[in-house]
Amino acid sequence: MHTPFEMRVLMLLTNPFRPDPRVHEEAKSLVKNGYDVTILCWDRGEGLKRIEKADGIEVRRILVRCSYGVPGRFILGLARFYIRALKEAKKFSFSYVHANDFDTLPLGLMLKKLRGAKLIYDAHDHYSSMIADVLPNPVAKFVGALERRMVRFTDGRIAASEPMGKEIFSPLDFTPVLNAKRLDDYKLPEERVREFRREINPEGKFLIVYIGILKLWSPLPHIIKAVKNMEGVKLIVGGKGPHEEEILKMIEGASNIEYRGWINKNDIPLYTLASDVIILPSNPRKTYTRLSVPNKLMEALAAGKPMIAGLNTAGGKIVEECNSGFLCLFGDVECIREKIHILMKNEELRKELGNNARKCAESKYNWDAMERRLIEVYKRA
Repeated sequence: MHTPFEMRVLMLLTNPFRPDPRVHEEAKSLVKNGYDVTILCWDRGEGLKRIEKADGIEVRRILVRCSYGVPGRFILGLARFYIRALKEAKKFSFSYVHANDFDTLPLGLMLKKLRGAKLIYDAHDHYSSMIADVLPNPVAKFVGALERRMVRFTDGRIAASEPMGKEIFSPLDFTPVLNAKRLDDYKLPEERVREFRREINPEGKFLIVYIGILKLWSPLPHIIKAVKNMEGVKLIVGGKGPHEEEILKMIEGASNIEYRGWINKNDIPLYTLASDVIILPSNPRKTYTRLSVPNKLMEALAAGKPMIAGLNTAGGKIVEECNSGFLCLFGDVECIREKIHILMKNEELRKELGNNARKCAESKYNWDAMERRLIEVYKRA
């Protein structure tokens, strides 16, 4: 079926799309609504297919070998990716460019200028404060100022949370499209969930699951300290990350903590449904974690699970709005331990908070609602 020129979208991405969960959901929603979507992404040497098609989305990977975590090499690699992406983009027509995060925004502006396409900018993170973890503060501030200048030339603006959008785009208009979940993915047969829980938690303990990127500056080290050798509690940790070795050392000697390595994103609903509580008290002192709404929070809402979130954070405000859990300051191990004890001892409270979470997901924080917002951005651009 031939797609009209005005419905063709080129998405830009600086990861190899394994797939990237947010970009995948947005691309599927665009295809569902009649758009033709091509994702042009950066393969840094992962050995994935050069071109493939899945869920009606064409993925074109540009191989530019580059290691992770080294800023100088990243900048050189990014420049080479831009040059090759500009050449690759000549091979097909498109009327929209969808730039995902600041590291694709300059490329998006070039393609807007060269091809006359409308530019949609999608801020997944507060990029300038995030890179301040690895770059000098003046560089991070310069990137923030550059981003605020560049967004003036975009035709549509999306942010992964409302507070983040206000920080990046004000006084321009924008649309918050949160990383909400497809609720049907969290409607699994109860018997299947019970069997899986017995499989991963044969001891029948109070179960906490943490699946995410393994970083020392994440809430995970504090969660480990809170539950290590805690009677009646089991913590399952899944994921990979730059501090995997350090995290594994923290787990050593803890009989109630199990590391399961990389967990397929398709299994996350099952793990979440099998758990008793989701814990992710984000750090309000870092701008990017204060303004973001964690994926884990959206998963907890969809699964109808109580949450221990971060005080003075965007995610914490949603937990308060939904009345679906407790708040702790980042690093407050005793608070985490106390809230776990409260939830362990009170099954009725767990059910009440979990029901509140699911109702909140059904009424507001679900992907169907976010999809409508996304399509409206395209129609207005």
